[in-house]
Amino acid sequence: MQIESKNVTAAQLLLDPNNYRFHDLSGYRPVTRARFAEQGVQDRALQFLRDTASFDLGALRDSIISNGFVPFEQIVVEKFDEVDGLSRYIVVEGNRRTAAIKTILADNAGGAIDLRAEVLESLNSFTVIEILGTDAERQNYQKTLMAIRHVAGIREWGPYQQARLVVEMYDNEEGAFGPVAHRIGITAREVARRYRASKALEQMEQDDEFGEYAEPKLYSFFHEAVSQPKVREWLNFSDQTYRSENEDARRIFYELLSPREIDGSKVGPKLQNANKQVRQLKDIVDKPVPLKILADPERNFEDAIRAADAETPQDETGVLEHSLGVALHALREPSIDAWLSPDERARAIWSELVSVVDKVRNLIPE
Repeated sequence: MQIESKNVTAAQLLLDPNNYRFHDLSGYRPVTRARFAEQGVQDRALQFLRDTASFDLGALRDSIISNGFVPFEQIVVEKFDEVDGLSRYIVVEGNRRTAAIKTILADNAGGAIDLRAEVLESLNSFTVIEILGTDAERQNYQKTLMAIRHVAGIREWGPYQQARLVVEMYDNEEGAFGPVAHRIGITAREVARRYRASKALEQMEQDDEFGEYAEPKLYSFFHEAVSQPKVREWLNFSDQTYRSENEDARRIFYELLSPREIDGSKVGPKLQNANKQVRQLKDIVDKPVPLKILADPERNFEDAIRAADAETPQDETGVLEHSLGVALHALREPSIDAWLSPDERARAIWSELVSVVDKVRNLIPE
């Protein structure tokens, strides 16, 4: 197959209104090739690319505005026609990038953004790859290219590898989440999540007791943990040190991620599914009894979940019974020595409790 590099402007590129990305969108209708260059057809294709959330054109725009157009993945085109001696091309591969460039240039011309000179220069003209050959050859090449690109697909990095790059960019170059996000084309919030999760895993790697079990495959558990406000609060994860400051909670979490021995037999970690189980942790970590069950090496994760469910009143009528049950269970927890030798703080709390009991006794008919 013959190809040729061409230097073009964004105005010479026509979006493909029959882009495979559009086929499952509400309102999509196939367009005949003869109408591809019509302004209304092009506007509709641009609207699909700009307004469909799953295409995430905003993140791509941010990356280009920050870095300029970097043609590591070339835009691939085929010639459509020639107007006043200037060739126009249909985009075969790279419609998102083309749409991003067109909208950025329009916003810059309208004063909505102010592009740096070097960024504007990279967008005013750039290199594309033109497919040559007969109609049949070009059609065959297009199908092969799209199958390789979108069916077989580029082998993307895993979440751990992505997070490590984010950490290096933050620590060595940027020192802020926003600039990193703009450079790589994801949200600042997602950059922050990946940074926190990577640092949390790094803390486990440095732990004298559990470091041997800290592996890249655990990254997803930390990513989910720092994304759950209750779990993050339980771990007392600091956004100043990017470390868990609650030693007891941290130890329990590491134990959940590590193999353990029961009666001489090695048993796998309690946490096996990051998406499901770490999200369920939020229902356990603020309840003393389920949390104690969770920390017991001989009890499983499902036991703790059942205990948490049992502690959660289903409606308003169950609140009193639930509160009394939790209080009674807590009163039975201390050892006999603790009851015989209460300190000053315990005596003060006892006095308060006795006062509440006396008030309740007066409400109960004899």
